[in-house]
Amino acid sequence: MDGNQKVMTMDEFTKFFSDLLDQKIREMGLDKIDRKHGIFPSEGDPNGEGLDDLSKEERVAKFVRAIVDNDYVTAKALSEGVSADGGFLVPTEFRAAIVAKRDIAAVIRPRATVFPMSRDKMDVPLEGNAMTLFWSAENTPLTESNPNFGSVTLNTNKLTGLSKMSRELFSDTAVNLMDFLAGLYGRKFALEEDKKFMTGSGTGEPKGLRQYTISSTAQAAANLVADDIIKLFYNLGSQYRSLATWIMHNSIIRLVRTLKDANGRYLWADGFTDAPATILGRPVAEQNDIPTNLGVGSDESEIWFGDLNYYLIGDREEMTIESTTEGAGTFENHQVAVKVIERIDGQLGITDPFVKLTAVK
Repeated sequence: MDGNQKVMTMDEFTKFFSDLLDQKIREMGLDKIDRKHGIFPSEGDPNGEGLDDLSKEERVAKFVRAIVDNDYVTAKALSEGVSADGGFLVPTEFRAAIVAKRDIAAVIRPRATVFPMSRDKMDVPLEGNAMTLFWSAENTPLTESNPNFGSVTLNTNKLTGLSKMSRELFSDTAVNLMDFLAGLYGRKFALEEDKKFMTGSGTGEPKGLRQYTISSTAQAAANLVADDIIKLFYNLGSQYRSLATWIMHNSIIRLVRTLKDANGRYLWADGFTDAPATILGRPVAEQNDIPTNLGVGSDESEIWFGDLNYYLIGDREEMTIESTTEGAGTFENHQVAVKVIERIDGQLGITDPFVKLTAVK
């Protein structure tokens, strides 16, 4: 043995061998094993079926059927990855279809400000005290303004949609699974989001508009009259009126449609084609989560008027999906339970852009 050669100790040899093995594992991609589903990483189509050549509807249908059939290799190949909770991230096409159906049915979300979130928490800066402006002559020093910036912290909450369906539905190739499931979950998500954006407690769910202290005025007389609506309109600051929306329950809309001003003109104006109806030039949104059983007689409601751009929604912009054929009667009834999860939050930035009329009946 050359006297200059160094003999490895057992510890050095063990470390050398371990490092070499770790390097080989990374090269083979085995460090990315899906432990929950027992899937080794694969490239391309795991079953040689040309997944890249499928239409978006075919890809989604194949993905959902793979989830139901516990074909995790195909499901992973067609998904956007695996979430931290273990469910599969739904394909982009599927999420886009759910979002499209959701946004059609939604009331508050399309008018709110939505922040895409890459993490479960986001601080959104808000300007508290407005900037102060000054006039001055030439060559005189300006007085600096010091806006007070606060912030709202958006923390995502899980909204889970769980539905039991016949297994035959997933084996019938004539059924457009993407459209069916997108419509089912999209509409349900829209209704639940709207409910919480209006009434949510802020604990484990979005904080709804009704949880904030808003400048309010009570209806003047026993019955709603046009003057109540006109006064409410001008109670809102002029800087917010141009983008404000009327928000009220369907039962109150029926009352408002009959109101006339002093010249006998209806306050309500129907919109053309798909345009919304308006009151005093501003659109009306029907929101049926506003209570109609308020007041001493449990027969009163509220009318809201404000700029919904100031309602802030945080959206992780990803959905996960899981399924099972066990438990809760699914096995006995030959059903499959499908669970879709989204992560969102909602909070009002500042209260000034809103006013409300109370004791409405």
